[in-house]
Amino acid sequence: MTGVYNNRSGSVTLFGRYDMNAEPRTRALGVLNGRDMSGLLLRAWADSAEVLLAADGAADFLLAVGATPRVTIGDLDSISDAGRSRLLSVIEDPEQDSTDCDKLLRLAASLGLRQITLTGVEGDLPDHILATYSSAASSSLDVRFAYRRGIGWLLKSGSSIRVAAKEGSRVSLIPINLCAGVNLDGVVWPLSEALLAPGERVSISNRATTASVSAKVAEGCAILFVEYAESEMPIWEP
Repeated sequence: MTGVYNNRSGSVTLFGRYDMNAEPRTRALGVLNGRDMSGLLLRAWADSAEVLLAADGAADFLLAVGATPRVTIGDLDSISDAGRSRLLSVIEDPEQDSTDCDKLLRLAASLGLRQITLTGVEGDLPDHILATYSSAASSSLDVRFAYRRGIGWLLKSGSSIRVAAKEGSRVSLIPINLCAGVNLDGVVWPLSEALLAPGERVSISNRATTASVSAKVAEGCAILFVEYAESEMPIWEP
């Protein structure tokens, strides 16, 4: 497989051993530099991924837990020199009109991926957290988020999903923008053709009542969060 990563400075040709287009459900993990997840859980996610990508300094964290990203990308203002010398492939993209998360998602798309799980999202910088959600919402990829205490699925217009859950586990459906035709089932407080919007109505700290939870967003963009114990992760399906 050969991919071409394009940025405003030109393009970089990438060579890899993965035939992404033949495997639309490739387990791809993109690691951001939030460093919020335990090293043990991050290593479990990395070991179970078929494609491992890092954004800038996140590569140092991966190396520290014994995992090596296939490609590392970013403006490279936070990765250590020692870490950089140990990496397989590094793409420096100094362009400042997009974030390292934007660049990682663009790279994933150039490799032929159709979906990706992002971790290292939480961190301690709220501007980075919000920017990551904005990047994911504007990406052509199907994006999930692996958190310390569960998983989030980004639902865009016309999308629906059913995921496994344990009775009593926390479930939230948070709108990124104005969302119409929202359904949420398998929870204590279900939604039916609801209207959700930031600053207005959201569904937070709901609770699962069955072994699965389903959600649908007719218009807009929202994140479905389902709580899982660390011992239950990683979870790749759906």
